[in-house]
Amino acid sequence: MGRLTGVDARVEFVMSNPLSAPGPWSLVAQGYKKSTQPVLAVYSEKVIELLGPSPGDSVLDVATGPGTLAILIAGLVKDVAAIDFSEQMIDELQTSLRDRNITNIYPAVMDGQSLEFEANRFDIAISMFGLMFFPDKLKGMREIFRVLKPGGQVAISSWGPISESSMMQLMFGAIRAAIPETPAPAQSIATLENPDYFKEQLALAGFSEIQVHPYAPPFTITDSTEFFNTMVEGSAPIQLIRSKMNKTTWDRKSQVMLDYIKSQLSALPTQVSSQANLAIARKPPDR
Repeated sequence: MGRLTGVDARVEFVMSNPLSAPGPWSLVAQGYKKSTQPVLAVYSEKVIELLGPSPGDSVLDVATGPGTLAILIAGLVKDVAAIDFSEQMIDELQTSLRDRNITNIYPAVMDGQSLEFEANRFDIAISMFGLMFFPDKLKGMREIFRVLKPGGQVAISSWGPISESSMMQLMFGAIRAAIPETPAPAQSIATLENPDYFKEQLALAGFSEIQVHPYAPPFTITDSTEFFNTMVEGSAPIQLIRSKMNKTTWDRKSQVMLDYIKSQLSALPTQVSSQANLAIARKPPDR
Protein backbone atom coordinates (compact mmCIF):
# COMPACT_ATOMS: atom_id res chain seq x y z
CA MET A 1 0.00 0.00 0.00
CA GLY A 2 1.67 3.19 -1.14
CA ARG A 3 -0.79 5.95 -0.23
CA LEU A 4 -0.59 7.01 3.41
CA THR A 5 -1.76 9.98 5.40
CA GLY A 6 -4.29 10.15 8.22
CA VAL A 7 -2.39 12.38 10.66
CA ASP A 8 -4.71 15.39 10.42
CA ALA A 9 -5.69 15.01 14.04
CA ARG A 10 -2.24 15.89 15.34
CA VAL A 11 -1.28 18.94 13.27
CA GLU A 12 -3.32 21.54 15.13
CA PHE A 13 -0.61 24.18 15.39
CA VAL A 14 -1.78 26.14 12.35
CA MET A 15 -4.32 28.15 14.40
CA SER A 16 -5.89 27.73 17.82
CA ASN A 17 -8.25 25.08 16.43
CA PRO A 18 -8.58 25.49 12.65
CA LEU A 19 -9.91 22.01 12.04
CA SER A 20 -13.10 22.82 13.92
CA ALA A 21 -14.23 24.92 10.93
CA PRO A 22 -15.26 23.72 7.44
CA GLY A 23 -12.63 25.73 5.56
CA PRO A 24 -9.61 23.41 5.79
CA TRP A 25 -11.72 20.34 5.02
CA SER A 26 -13.32 21.97 2.01
CA LEU A 27 -9.87 22.98 0.82
CA VAL A 28 -8.62 19.39 0.93
CA ALA A 29 -11.80 17.54 -0.08
CA GLN A 30 -10.61 16.13 -3.42
CA GLY A 31 -7.15 15.18 -2.17
CA TYR A 32 -8.60 13.68 1.00
CA LYS A 33 -10.90 11.45 -1.01
CA LYS A 34 -8.03 10.31 -3.24
CA SER A 35 -5.24 9.85 -0.70
CA THR A 36 -6.57 9.70 2.86
CA GLN A 37 -9.80 7.77 2.37
CA PRO A 38 -8.06 4.48 1.46
CA VAL A 39 -6.07 4.62 4.71
CA LEU A 40 -8.98 5.54 6.95
CA ALA A 41 -11.04 2.76 5.40
CA VAL A 42 -8.93 0.25 7.34
CA TYR A 43 -10.09 1.78 10.64
CA SER A 44 -13.69 1.95 9.44
CA GLU A 45 -13.62 -1.75 8.57
CA LYS A 46 -12.48 -2.56 12.11
CA VAL A 47 -15.28 -0.45 13.63
CA ILE A 48 -17.87 -2.20 11.47
CA GLU A 49 -16.51 -5.54 12.68
CA LEU A 50 -16.81 -4.41 16.32
CA LEU A 51 -20.37 -3.16 15.86
CA GLY A 52 -21.77 -6.11 13.93
CA PRO A 53 -24.54 -4.19 12.11
CA SER A 54 -27.79 -5.88 11.02
CA PRO A 55 -29.58 -5.57 7.65
CA GLY A 56 -32.47 -3.60 9.17
CA ASP A 57 -30.31 -0.97 10.90
CA SER A 58 -30.53 2.74 10.19
CA VAL A 59 -27.09 4.32 10.60
CA LEU A 60 -25.92 7.89 11.22
CA ASP A 61 -22.41 8.78 10.04
CA VAL A 62 -21.33 12.03 11.73
CA ALA A 63 -18.54 14.00 10.01
CA THR A 64 -18.63 11.57 7.11
CA GLY A 65 -16.05 13.42 5.00
CA PRO A 66 -16.09 11.80 1.54
CA GLY A 67 -18.11 8.91 2.98
CA THR A 68 -15.36 6.46 3.94
CA LEU A 69 -17.43 4.67 6.59
CA ALA A 70 -20.81 5.28 4.97
CA ILE A 71 -19.84 3.56 1.72
CA LEU A 72 -18.37 0.56 3.52
CA ILE A 73 -21.37 -0.02 5.77
CA ALA A 74 -24.14 0.80 3.26
CA GLY A 75 -24.35 -2.72 1.85
CA LEU A 76 -24.79 -4.21 5.33
CA VAL A 77 -27.66 -2.03 6.61
CA LYS A 78 -31.00 -0.51 5.65
CA ASP A 79 -29.83 3.07 5.15
CA VAL A 80 -27.19 5.62 6.13
CA ALA A 81 -27.61 9.32 6.89
CA ALA A 82 -24.16 10.78 6.15
CA ILE A 83 -23.59 14.32 7.41
CA ASP A 84 -20.66 16.73 7.32
CA PHE A 85 -20.22 20.48 7.82
CA SER A 86 -18.13 20.76 4.65
CA GLU A 87 -20.21 21.19 1.50
CA GLN A 88 -17.24 20.14 -0.63
CA MET A 89 -16.86 16.87 1.29
CA ILE A 90 -20.54 16.13 0.74
CA ASP A 91 -20.09 16.91 -2.96
CA GLU A 92 -17.30 14.33 -3.12
CA LEU A 93 -19.54 11.76 -1.43
CA GLN A 94 -22.40 12.44 -3.83
CA THR A 95 -20.05 11.90 -6.77
CA SER A 96 -18.99 8.55 -5.30
CA LEU A 97 -22.61 7.51 -4.82
CA ARG A 98 -23.39 8.22 -8.46
CA ASP A 99 -20.26 6.42 -9.64
CA ARG A 100 -21.02 3.35 -7.49
CA ASN A 101 -24.80 3.42 -7.95
CA ILE A 102 -25.39 3.44 -4.18
CA THR A 103 -28.94 4.48 -3.36
CA ASN A 104 -29.31 3.99 0.42
CA ILE A 105 -26.91 6.73 1.59
CA TYR A 106 -28.46 10.14 2.20
CA PRO A 107 -25.82 12.90 2.38
CA ALA A 108 -26.48 16.28 3.99
CA VAL A 109 -24.52 19.35 5.05
CA MET A 110 -25.08 19.57 8.79
CA ASP A 111 -23.41 20.56 12.07
CA GLY A 112 -22.69 17.48 14.16
CA GLN A 113 -23.18 19.52 17.33
CA SER A 114 -26.76 20.36 16.32
CA LEU A 115 -28.21 17.36 14.50
CA GLU A 116 -31.35 17.99 12.47
CA PHE A 117 -32.94 14.65 13.34
CA GLU A 118 -35.67 13.66 15.73
CA ALA A 119 -34.87 11.78 18.91
CA ASN A 120 -34.60 7.97 18.94
CA ARG A 121 -34.20 7.60 15.17
CA PHE A 122 -31.01 5.58 14.54
CA ASP A 123 -29.89 2.08 15.51
CA ILE A 124 -26.20 2.92 15.10
CA ALA A 125 -24.26 6.21 15.08
CA ILE A 126 -20.61 6.51 14.12
CA SER A 127 -18.05 9.30 13.90
CA MET A 128 -14.69 8.32 12.41
CA PHE A 129 -12.02 10.91 13.28
CA GLY A 130 -14.59 13.70 13.13
CA LEU A 131 -16.13 14.36 16.53
CA MET A 132 -12.60 14.61 17.93
CA PHE A 133 -12.35 18.04 16.25
CA PHE A 134 -15.64 19.43 17.59
CA PRO A 135 -15.26 22.59 19.70
CA ASP A 136 -17.66 20.95 22.19
CA LYS A 137 -17.08 17.20 21.99
CA LEU A 138 -19.42 16.41 24.86
CA LYS A 139 -22.22 18.29 23.10
CA GLY A 140 -21.56 16.21 19.99
CA MET A 141 -21.76 13.01 22.02
CA ARG A 142 -24.99 14.13 23.66
CA GLU A 143 -26.51 14.90 20.27
CA ILE A 144 -25.63 11.39 19.11
CA PHE A 145 -27.16 10.01 22.31
CA ARG A 146 -30.37 11.95 21.64
CA VAL A 147 -30.89 10.63 18.10
CA LEU A 148 -30.03 7.02 18.93
CA LYS A 149 -32.80 4.58 19.73
CA PRO A 150 -32.77 3.12 23.25
CA GLY A 151 -30.31 0.24 23.13
CA GLY A 152 -28.59 1.69 20.04
CA GLN A 153 -24.83 1.54 19.54
CA VAL A 154 -22.31 4.33 19.04
CA ALA A 155 -18.75 4.15 17.70
CA ILE A 156 -16.37 7.12 17.87
CA SER A 157 -12.73 7.06 16.85
CA SER A 158 -9.84 9.33 17.76
CA TRP A 159 -6.12 9.19 17.21
CA GLY A 160 -4.03 7.94 20.12
CA PRO A 161 -0.86 9.53 21.51
CA ILE A 162 1.83 10.45 19.01
CA SER A 163 4.21 8.22 20.99
CA GLU A 164 2.18 5.30 19.63
CA SER A 165 2.28 6.47 16.01
CA SER A 166 5.39 6.07 13.90
CA MET A 167 3.51 7.61 10.97
CA MET A 168 2.64 10.75 12.91
CA GLN A 169 6.18 11.02 14.24
CA LEU A 170 7.42 10.95 10.67
CA MET A 171 4.94 13.64 9.64
CA PHE A 172 5.71 15.93 12.55
CA GLY A 173 9.43 15.52 12.01
CA ALA A 174 9.05 16.63 8.40
CA ILE A 175 6.89 19.62 9.29
CA ARG A 176 9.18 20.77 12.08
CA ALA A 177 12.21 20.40 9.81
CA ALA A 178 10.61 22.88 7.40
CA ILE A 179 8.90 25.08 10.02
CA PRO A 180 11.09 24.96 13.16
CA GLU A 181 8.75 27.23 15.12
CA THR A 182 6.11 24.52 15.04
CA PRO A 183 5.45 23.43 18.64
CA ALA A 184 6.41 19.88 19.44
CA PRO A 185 3.34 17.66 19.87
CA ALA A 186 2.58 16.98 23.50
CA GLN A 187 0.49 14.25 25.04
CA SER A 188 -2.66 15.47 26.81
CA ILE A 189 -4.72 13.56 29.35
CA ALA A 190 -7.76 15.78 28.66
CA THR A 191 -8.32 14.67 25.08
CA LEU A 192 -9.80 11.62 23.42
CA GLU A 193 -6.30 10.22 22.93
CA ASN A 194 -6.56 9.26 26.62
CA PRO A 195 -8.83 6.17 26.87
CA ASP A 196 -9.88 7.00 30.44
CA TYR A 197 -10.94 10.52 29.46
CA PHE A 198 -12.69 9.13 26.38
CA LYS A 199 -14.72 6.75 28.57
CA GLU A 200 -15.51 9.52 31.05
CA GLN A 201 -16.90 11.80 28.34
CA LEU A 202 -19.06 9.04 26.87
CA ALA A 203 -20.41 8.26 30.33
CA LEU A 204 -21.21 11.94 30.91
CA ALA A 205 -23.13 11.90 27.62
CA GLY A 206 -25.26 9.05 29.00
CA PHE A 207 -23.71 5.99 27.36
CA SER A 208 -23.04 2.63 29.03
CA GLU A 209 -21.16 -0.58 28.18
CA ILE A 210 -18.22 1.61 27.11
CA GLN A 211 -15.13 0.00 25.64
CA VAL A 212 -12.10 1.66 24.01
CA HIS A 213 -10.11 -0.52 21.66
CA PRO A 214 -6.59 0.56 20.65
CA TYR A 215 -5.98 -0.27 17.00
CA ALA A 216 -2.78 0.28 15.03
CA PRO A 217 -2.79 -1.53 11.68
CA PRO A 218 0.50 -1.57 9.77
CA PHE A 219 0.90 0.30 6.48
CA THR A 220 3.68 -0.28 4.00
CA ILE A 221 5.64 2.57 2.42
CA THR A 222 7.37 1.60 -0.79
CA ASP A 223 8.32 5.03 -2.13
CA SER A 224 9.23 8.07 -0.02
CA THR A 225 8.30 10.62 -2.67
CA GLU A 226 4.89 9.03 -3.18
CA PHE A 227 4.34 9.01 0.57
CA PHE A 228 5.20 12.70 0.74
CA ASN A 229 3.00 13.64 -2.19
CA THR A 230 -0.04 11.82 -0.84
CA MET A 231 0.64 13.21 2.63
CA VAL A 232 0.46 16.75 1.23
CA GLU A 233 -2.48 16.00 -1.03
CA GLY A 234 -4.68 14.47 1.65
CA SER A 235 -3.88 16.46 4.80
CA ALA A 236 -6.17 19.36 5.72
CA PRO A 237 -3.64 21.03 8.06
CA ILE A 238 -0.84 20.87 5.48
CA GLN A 239 -3.09 22.24 2.77
CA LEU A 240 -4.03 25.06 5.12
CA ILE A 241 -0.34 25.81 5.69
CA ARG A 242 0.24 25.72 1.96
CA SER A 243 -2.63 28.12 1.30
CA LYS A 244 -0.94 30.74 3.47
CA MET A 245 2.35 30.66 1.53
CA ASN A 246 3.29 31.92 -1.88
CA LYS A 247 4.51 29.35 -4.37
CA THR A 248 8.21 30.13 -3.88
CA THR A 249 8.01 29.71 -0.11
CA TRP A 250 5.93 26.55 -0.37
CA ASP A 251 8.31 24.98 -2.89
CA ARG A 252 11.23 25.64 -0.56
CA LYS A 253 9.46 24.33 2.55
CA SER A 254 8.09 21.26 0.79
CA GLN A 255 11.56 20.34 -0.45
CA VAL A 256 12.84 20.45 3.13
CA MET A 257 10.00 18.15 4.20
CA LEU A 258 10.67 15.75 1.34
CA ASP A 259 14.39 15.65 2.13
CA TYR A 260 13.60 14.86 5.76
CA ILE A 261 11.26 12.03 4.83
CA LYS A 262 13.81 10.57 2.45
CA SER A 263 16.44 10.69 5.21
CA GLN A 264 14.13 8.77 7.55
CA LEU A 265 13.02 6.24 4.94
CA SER A 266 16.37 5.21 3.59
CA ALA A 267 15.52 1.50 3.73
CA LEU A 268 12.37 0.70 1.76
CA PRO A 269 9.91 -0.91 1.84
CA THR A 270 9.11 -0.26 5.49
CA GLN A 271 6.05 -0.34 7.70
CA VAL A 272 4.55 2.45 9.80
CA SER A 273 1.43 2.63 11.93
CA SER A 274 -0.87 5.11 13.63
CA GLN A 275 -2.76 4.04 16.74
CA ALA A 276 -6.42 4.93 16.98
CA ASN A 277 -8.76 4.68 19.93
CA LEU A 278 -11.99 3.02 18.77
CA ALA A 279 -14.71 3.61 21.36
CA ILE A 280 -17.85 1.45 21.31
CA ALA A 281 -20.78 2.12 23.66
CA ARG A 282 -24.53 1.76 23.94
CA LYS A 283 -27.49 3.94 24.81
CA PRO A 284 -29.21 2.21 27.74
CA PRO A 285 -32.49 0.47 26.77
CA ASP A 286 -34.45 2.49 29.33
CA ARG A 287 -33.28 5.88 28.03
